[in-house]
Amino acid sequence: MGIFRSAADPSQIGVAALNEASEPTAVVPTWLVVGCVSLCLFLTSYVGNALTVAVPYFVELYHCPPHIVTLATSAYATALACVLLPASILARHFGNKRIFVYGLLGCVLFTALIPLSPTVWCLFLGRFFQGASAALCLSTAMAIISEQVPSKQRFGAIGIAVCLTYSGVSLSLSFSGVIIDNIGYEWMFYCSAVAFALVLAVATKLPRSQVHAVQTRLPLTKIALFALAIGLFLLSLTTLATQELASYGLLVAVLVLALVAHHDYRLSKRFGLHHHATAQQATAASESKPEAQSQRESAPVEVVIPVHFLTHNRAFLACFLVSVTAYFSVMAEPVLLALFSQFTLGLSATTAGFIIVVQPITIALVSACTGRLTRYLSGNTVVTLGLIIQTIALGSFVFIDETTTPLDLIIRQLFVGTGFALFSAPNTTLLTFAVGRANFALASSTQQVGRSLGQAASLALVSLTISAVVTALPNTELYRLQFADASVLILAISALSGLLGIVSSVFGWYVAKHAKAQQISQRESQDNAGEPIEAEAAKAAVIQA
Repeated sequence: MGIFRSAADPSQIGVAALNEASEPTAVVPTWLVVGCVSLCLFLTSYVGNALTVAVPYFVELYHCPPHIVTLATSAYATALACVLLPASILARHFGNKRIFVYGLLGCVLFTALIPLSPTVWCLFLGRFFQGASAALCLSTAMAIISEQVPSKQRFGAIGIAVCLTYSGVSLSLSFSGVIIDNIGYEWMFYCSAVAFALVLAVATKLPRSQVHAVQTRLPLTKIALFALAIGLFLLSLTTLATQELASYGLLVAVLVLALVAHHDYRLSKRFGLHHHATAQQATAASESKPEAQSQRESAPVEVVIPVHFLTHNRAFLACFLVSVTAYFSVMAEPVLLALFSQFTLGLSATTAGFIIVVQPITIALVSACTGRLTRYLSGNTVVTLGLIIQTIALGSFVFIDETTTPLDLIIRQLFVGTGFALFSAPNTTLLTFAVGRANFALASSTQQVGRSLGQAASLALVSLTISAVVTALPNTELYRLQFADASVLILAISALSGLLGIVSSVFGWYVAKHAKAQQISQRESQDNAGEPIEAEAAKAAVIQA
């Protein structure tokens, strides 16, 4: 497919460029892999955001308070964060393809059952298990692309996958209200279940995983503790401004996560996992000591939190920090803009929805072109450029007030979406080059968890700031002014977080440049070692002269 020729040469990436051992060993149908994974990502993002505008409908349907319905609709995102890393561990044991197929099977089942929920708590359970099934797909989706698609085509392939992801977000925000008002929300899920079934049929035809399954024991206790702690952390963080016990829940979650991370760090040091944290180290170990590598894979240890990546792989750390800071920077803006448009500017919900949907549409369109852009610029350069554009656009929101027009907001949304698209897909691709093939799923899931943490922190920032700044009663002039002040403060903090993302990206660029210089030095040393002794003597004489 011609569209995949736009990918950059791995030598431009700078982070531990993949060698022969990282490439697929057999010819794979690239269009089948990318098409199947991208359609899966489209559907998971579509159903994940499909109930965003349906809260009033479910309040009337189930006769319950709005905050209960909000909890039920957000169960999908909570399940994603809880299951992503455990799903990557399952993928290491059973293979990426198998977990991907099982996830699609769960999506088919629970997507079809959600419209049959008799109570709001059944809706909560249905959405939670739907999100858990989607987590199985998301934890392995990029790993399948990274494993089956050659490195020269990977930037373009992941760009298409990101494009389809945000296309799903755009369509769900655009059409979910129309579907609910005219034919009922049930059909949105029935049609999605059929689409999931078709993707499942295609997924069974994908090539098998080329990474041998590890023989370690599954740390079920740690997996359960991690999932519960992440769920409690996200729930407490998002309700910090409204629930008195949220701060205690946040403290408990942090302590449990710290204990799990400390235990995993000790295991990684004990079994030498930090010696194989980078792609180059893992490849060198497998080539020079295959028996040691085999013993490592069969060692009775498995970590839930990949602390050894964060402490011994600087390229991975840079990509992870970019994900957390950039998502924290940008994720508050769409929610805040929807509230600002209605409360401060007095716009209708339809107009506010049109303004919001501009950003995901822009992300979808620009993401499809990032592969071609990396043909001329390195991946780290594109990431940094995207973060600069996004941060400047977020900084421009500081100047909005009650006189701002919808056109002003739309123009800003275009620049935010462009910057986000430029950094998102290349940053994900750089992450795959930073680790060995056996760790693709674990690295991708870790990045997804970082994004979830950044998003939850941004939503907590919105609720905490609004509760602290806005004291007037709704529908008053003072309320409009105070809400505008709160919006400006939140967006200013978001822009500062964007600066942290730029610093993280520059750090990744420095790591890439240093790694590339080391590779050149090693190649020159190998070339010099192969020259005749006479040539070496001649060189030494020239240098001395």
